[in-house]
Amino acid sequence: MIIPESVLGLLSRLEEAGFEAYAVGGCVRDSLMGREPKDWDICTSARPDEVKAALTGRRIIETGIKHGTVTVIEGGGAYEITTFRVDGPYAGNRRPERVEFTGDLTLDLSRRDFTVNAMAYSPKRGLCDPFGGRVDIDRRLIRAVGEPRLRFGEDALRILRGVRFSASLGFEVEERTAAAMLEERALLRNISAERRRDELFKALQNGRVRPAFTRFREVIAEVVPELRPCFDFEQRTVHHCYDVYTHILAAVDGYEGGDAAVKAALLLHDAAKPLRFKLKNGTGHFKGHAAVGARMAGDILRRLKWDNASIEKAEKLVRFHDVRLTGGLSQTLKLTSLIGEELMPDLFEVMRADTLAQSMYRREEKLDLIEGGRKNFRRITGEGLCHELGALAVDGRDAAAVGLEGRRIGAALRHCLNGVMNGRVENERAALTEYMKEFRDRIRLHERGM
Repeated sequence: MIIPESVLGLLSRLEEAGFEAYAVGGCVRDSLMGREPKDWDICTSARPDEVKAALTGRRIIETGIKHGTVTVIEGGGAYEITTFRVDGPYAGNRRPERVEFTGDLTLDLSRRDFTVNAMAYSPKRGLCDPFGGRVDIDRRLIRAVGEPRLRFGEDALRILRGVRFSASLGFEVEERTAAAMLEERALLRNISAERRRDELFKALQNGRVRPAFTRFREVIAEVVPELRPCFDFEQRTVHHCYDVYTHILAAVDGYEGGDAAVKAALLLHDAAKPLRFKLKNGTGHFKGHAAVGARMAGDILRRLKWDNASIEKAEKLVRFHDVRLTGGLSQTLKLTSLIGEELMPDLFEVMRADTLAQSMYRREEKLDLIEGGRKNFRRITGEGLCHELGALAVDGRDAAAVGLEGRRIGAALRHCLNGVMNGRVENERAALTEYMKEFRDRIRLHERGM
């Protein structure tokens, strides 16, 4: 295994002080798979006070000292070092009420969730793999350590973690483990919204979700019950070849970026379709599903305690994902005005992923229109074309100067913006002043009943 020098230094220092020390968990799994670990965790026979004594001179943060964990800052990285331990009784299907320190590494590994995460490695002692994690990596299998129901009863979040590892690693879940995940899924209701959200989003961002989210769709519905009506809901239209839920998953997997708000928008973009379904002449229609879906997305993400900025972004992407593109510059200008410059590239990504998850019917035409929208947007930003009130060559003072007042000033400016975006008037002060005068005169004629 290739271990960073900073981690080797910590392992070596603990060993020199007379203790056992190992890299443990996901970093071992990823290294054995040829993947670069994101984090390196260390377990040791040293107690927390002994860890601090052995690593004198280094910055140490007591992040979870009552559970045996300290964080050491070394070489620009942060490393959690945890004493070998066994867990006492669990409270609320989430955390042990107490832990007991032990000198036995195997006992420590036995309390972990899945075999592929229950391995430890020491440059001095080699690989410790008492539960067959390396074999399960070769078999591409997620399997609980010990009795699955016991593991999930201790910490119900492990159920979602199983889905996440299946998605991110592309592994199947062993049958007994899978059965327990499905049978014990209601325990997830005891887990905080934030923790359920984090696991869900990690799965969305780090793998292809369709196989895992299909097999464990009832687990996903424990987090987002609004998706359950989408299961097996046939769309009855030539534009689609999948039921609503399968289409949603295909769209999520069709997005190649890692933006969490985009992933969330794709997961929820068609959640309102069952609510808006109408069958006309044998064809399914979903009028208004994007607007209803945007409100649903906001409610769901607020329930999951997400930050306001990300919620607003996901809502907008859901609201505008189904706009029928025409290829015209004026439409792109209007969309840019409504959604904002910063979100337009993400909107095109959502549209593209949505299209790729549909049937082949007119697919190339739809993709060409999306690419045309991208080109229009590049022109808008490159040439600085007007798409917001602040970019108009006139302002409220100009509107007042032609005799408008109150709310009519704002209405006149919006009228000018629409005129510019539609190509009916140049964004030039004299032309826009005349345009506002015409607007003023029409209002006065209307008031006189003429």
